[in-house]
Amino acid sequence: MKKHRLIFLPALCLLASIEGRAAVVELDLEKLTQRSSHIFCGEVIATESEWGDFLGLGRAMITKVRIKVSEVWKDSEEKRPEITRKAKSPGARGEIAEITIRYLGGRIGERWQRCAASPTFSRGEKVLVFASELNNSLWTTGWFQGKYRLERKRPGQGLPHADDGGKLLVRGSQQLPVKKHLEVEALRLMVRKLLLERRSPGRGARERARADR
Repeated sequence: MKKHRLIFLPALCLLASIEGRAAVVELDLEKLTQRSSHIFCGEVIATESEWGDFLGLGRAMITKVRIKVSEVWKDSEEKRPEITRKAKSPGARGEIAEITIRYLGGRIGERWQRCAASPTFSRGEKVLVFASELNNSLWTTGWFQGKYRLERKRPGQGLPHADDGGKLLVRGSQQLPVKKHLEVEALRLMVRKLLLERRSPGRGARERARADR
């Protein structure tokens, strides 16, 4: 039986993998939110790896991830081929039904590549994604920092469990902009507040001033 082979591209490794996650610019929730053109929740329905050019540095394995969207926190007016919309009426712009994003790495036959800075996705996984344009497509913003797993919280327990009832949680980590497990509703409100403050720059300052009185 042939062994799987790990393929390295020096330029890509230098860009994103040679130092592992330490090479990635650290983002907080505000920067992650503002740099993302799309923020959404959904379920992974398919993944497919293919060879493609990455930033003109050479051919690399790139995985396409199709996500059935259940909730949109941030959208863009730009029309993109990765986004499928369903209009409620003729001529209407329509809500996002499905988005395809990409990440560096994957598996084709017996060959595979892995980028330490990239997130991974699996079919059936429920996720929260912060996405922005890279290499002429939509990718997770800030590499691994733009992908979060959604899981159910067991009543009376602090940790999420995928198969139990209870509220839906965003699984956080100290290595991510979302540092701890949060209920989806709580994080949604935080992101919404950041977006509103960006539209009205003086609003956040006024609110903080009132809170300090």
